[in-house]
Amino acid sequence: MEVTNKPNTSTVEGLRLALEELGLCTKGRKPELKQRYKKALKKQTEQIKEMTDEIKLIKTESFKKQQPFDYYLFFDVEATYTFRSYVQPTVNPKLSEFCTGLTGISQSTIDKKVLNEFQKFLAKYDLFQTASATFVTDGPFDIRDFITKQCKHSKIKTRPDYFNIPWVNIRRTFRDFYNQKENKNISAMLAHLKMQFEGREHSGLDDAINLAAIGKRMHQEGCVFKTNCRFDISHPQRYGRRRR
Repeated sequence: MEVTNKPNTSTVEGLRLALEELGLCTKGRKPELKQRYKKALKKQTEQIKEMTDEIKLIKTESFKKQQPFDYYLFFDVEATYTFRSYVQPTVNPKLSEFCTGLTGISQSTIDKKVLNEFQKFLAKYDLFQTASATFVTDGPFDIRDFITKQCKHSKIKTRPDYFNIPWVNIRRTFRDFYNQKENKNISAMLAHLKMQFEGREHSGLDDAINLAAIGKRMHQEGCVFKTNCRFDISHPQRYGRRRR
């Protein structure tokens, strides 16, 4: 279940907003826009269904005995349910053309209340409560650096507890499991596995879906996902570093 404020697709303006959110062309008349949006939704539904069917193996007893957590959150929940929302920047609330071009995020899609919505989402599926869970991220940056910086800008004095517990840095897990000399980013991990990136790079949901696909392949090949990254509140902030 994806948490977004969906545009009204019964109007031309709504269709264009919906297509813009998906990173697709917004040019054309209403019939063309409607057909393009319908095709995109069908592809997304098939993609999630395929992941849902394949992820059923996670619910087997053999998996539960092998893996230390019930759920792995690739900023998607078990790949069966998905959460996506956009945070309105407080330092630069007006998105630049570069940012929009890189991420596909438009000014109209950002949501100020993303943290509250995310916490409702976690509560709905009982995550970090009776169901054990951990985050899986592409490097340490998202939780260690970007969450820290956003909490500061949003004047959130205390980081949510679920961002302070250890999580899985899949770059490190991938490096160790496949005996690589250095960490790889999403594109390099997919290339190593002879897989293709699905969707739009730098889109939070699409990046997470591809991370889940990488994790699924690693699990199929016998990888056990243990936490290997933690947030150290006493460590100097490093959120100025960029992903490579």
